[in-house]
Amino acid sequence: MRIYKIVIGSSSYFDKALDEAYSIIDEKNVKIPSFLELIRIFDAQKQSGNTDTVETPLLFIRNNDYNGIVNAAHDRLGPLIEDITHDKELILIHNPPRVLYEYLQDKKARNLITLEEDREEYSIQKEPEKFKENILRISDAIVGQDRAIIEISKSLWYLISVQRKKPYVIMLYGNSSLGKTELVREIAKHFFEGKVLEKHLSMFKNNNYSDYFFGEEPNRRSLGFDLLERTSNLIFLDELDKCPEFFYSAFYTLFDNVEFKDATYDVDISGAIIILTSNYLSEDEMKHHLGMPIFYRIDKMIKFEDFSPQTIYEITMKEIEARKEEYGDMISPERIYEIVSKEISTKNENARTIKFKVQQVIENLLFKEVENSLADKEKSLCPEEKT
Repeated sequence: MRIYKIVIGSSSYFDKALDEAYSIIDEKNVKIPSFLELIRIFDAQKQSGNTDTVETPLLFIRNNDYNGIVNAAHDRLGPLIEDITHDKELILIHNPPRVLYEYLQDKKARNLITLEEDREEYSIQKEPEKFKENILRISDAIVGQDRAIIEISKSLWYLISVQRKKPYVIMLYGNSSLGKTELVREIAKHFFEGKVLEKHLSMFKNNNYSDYFFGEEPNRRSLGFDLLERTSNLIFLDELDKCPEFFYSAFYTLFDNVEFKDATYDVDISGAIIILTSNYLSEDEMKHHLGMPIFYRIDKMIKFEDFSPQTIYEITMKEIEARKEEYGDMISPERIYEIVSKEISTKNENARTIKFKVQQVIENLLFKEVENSLADKEKSLCPEEKT
């Protein structure tokens, strides 16, 4: 009887399971052909009339292996595995598509195979004494968004305190370059060991990307594939406002259920925190563009305010200080601020424009010495005529 083990989780989690499997069969140094290699060997033998199975103590199927076979073969993955393995073989399967998962469950129900399942568990930093410390660190990193940090703190404390299965969806909105993306990465750093599934929705510009969102092509990477592959329960979907409306139906399932289903995969997303960002300026604008079905699936809206004059000053000084390793003793921070302060407005600035202006001032100041040297040389080459 074949022994199957399904491993649901990230590639690193599967690698740990694979190491354990090697230790069980006690053949760590033996090179075992990959799933795709065994298929090629099997096909070659079949064409030559040889029906013998390649004897290996272990078969392992990584999630990326599903991309290496034709679509038609996905419907018979179960029988295909049986074709290339022998009885009593240990078979390790990473994030199987629904058709294979259901095939194996049916085999188990009929006592035809041994089947066990191992799922990666995701955690959030829950120690109450560290919560305040982490929030203070986030507050130090994100300048000028005190209200947003208070609101996100409330949500994080709620999620740490309760047992919630349904995903919790947060929308961070406001003008660009105000710290929305930086806040998500700080949350990942301090509460999720730096782990986050991050997708930039502005990259999916037209309907040609429907296979990704709906998983209609089983041998291509999809949202379901990536959700199974995630390393934490923090999911970051950047720039929802740039995503075509055609894909919104995928988000209905993602935001509103403990299980995400596409055409190929079933994914447990219970307890997930989904953070969205957009450049909408009001909730009314959000309702108008996203529509009520998406809007009312968002648990919390947090607006990022435009920078105040004090915030602009703090970010400017922080940027100048952060670049000190670049310019060293060649320029003083005070000199940089003296010049850049004349270029920076007291309103309508964001982190990107401030960084750009600081960069330009540093370049101009560093080049000033070269300009002066060139000017001196030009004077020496072209002395003024004496009268």
